[in-house]
Amino acid sequence: MGINTNNDWDPLEEIVVGTADNARVPTLDLSTRSFSYANYDLTLIEGLEGPTKQWIIDEANEDLDGFSKVLESLGVKVRRPKSIDHSKKFSSPDWKTTGWYTYCPRDLLLPLSNLVIECPSPMRARQYETLAYRDVLYDALEDGTEWISAPRPRLLDDNYQFYNLKEPTLLNKEIIFDAPNIVRMGRDLLYQVSNSGNLLGFKWLKTILEPRGYRLHLSEGLYSYAHFDSTIIPLRPGLVLFNADRVKKDNYPTIFKNWDKIFFEGVVDIGTNLPNGVSPCSSAIGLNFLSINENLIICDENQEALRTELSQYNIESIGLPLRQARTLSGGFHCVTLDTKRKGELEDYFA
Repeated sequence: MGINTNNDWDPLEEIVVGTADNARVPTLDLSTRSFSYANYDLTLIEGLEGPTKQWIIDEANEDLDGFSKVLESLGVKVRRPKSIDHSKKFSSPDWKTTGWYTYCPRDLLLPLSNLVIECPSPMRARQYETLAYRDVLYDALEDGTEWISAPRPRLLDDNYQFYNLKEPTLLNKEIIFDAPNIVRMGRDLLYQVSNSGNLLGFKWLKTILEPRGYRLHLSEGLYSYAHFDSTIIPLRPGLVLFNADRVKKDNYPTIFKNWDKIFFEGVVDIGTNLPNGVSPCSSAIGLNFLSINENLIICDENQEALRTELSQYNIESIGLPLRQARTLSGGFHCVTLDTKRKGELEDYFA
C-alpha cells in the first residue's frame, strides 16, 4: 500500500519529519512578504534575507532528531527529506529567487487516502521544494498511489496586495493554495481562504476531489493570515479544538454544529530569535501539534494549559522541545507529513 491517510487522528504508522539543513530567509519579494511578513514594516525585515544562523539550524535539528526518535519508539516509521542547497538562485521568465528550507513537509503535499497532490505555493521560493520528497513520492507511486500536481502559477507581483491587511494579501488571479489551508476529516474537507490559499484554489480542488466522493466546505473571513492548522484542529470524530483568539461561538464553521467544541485560549509564546521580534508566524504555533491517535498527541513542552485541557477529554500528551518553531515558522504538525495512518476513508458528517 502506498500513501493512506484520511484525517489527523487515525493511528499513525508512517511519517516524514523535516530538516532545518540549509534554512534561510529567501529573497524578500512580494510573495515572501505576503506569506511570512505581511504585518511588518519593510524597515524591520529588510536585513533578514540570507542564511539562517547556524546555531538556530543546529538547535532545530537537535529537536527534530529527538522528535523522530520518540516517534520511532511509538512504532512509527520515520522518513527524512533529502538535503537541498536553498542558497541557489532559480528563476521563471518573470522573477528570480533563492529557496527557503525543507523544515515543513506539511505545506506543499496534500495526502488524501491513496492520492497525493503537489500544491501550488504562493511563495516563489518554494516552487522546487518538493524535490526533497521525491523519493517518498516515487515509492508511493510504485505502491499504487495516485500523484497529481496542481497547475504551476506564474506568481506575478499583481497576485499580492498590501493596501488592506484586514483582507488576504493573496489575490484571486491564479490557482494558489498550500496543503494546510485544508482540514481533512474523511470525506469532508474544510478549505480556508487566506494569504496562502485563494478562492480559485478551492474551485480547482472541487473539480479534482468532488468526483472522487469528497465534499469541500469554504471558510472565508475567519482567519486570513496563512494556514489553518493552529486555528481549527479536529481531535477525533465529534470533537474539535478551536483557537479561541480566532474562532468564537458565533463564527465557527457550521459543519461542526453537532460536534463537541473546545474553545482554547492560553497559548504560551515561546518567542522568536529573529531581530526586532520579527517572526514569520504567530504565537499560535503553540497549538500546532501532531496526533498519534485519538488519545495521544505530541506538542510543545511549554503548553501545560493545553495539555491539562486535553487530558479532560482523555487525550494524553507528550511534551517535547521545538525551540525554533516561531523563528522557522513550524510546529509539530507543520514539520511533519503523515503518509500512512491505519484507517479507511469515512463519512463523519452523514
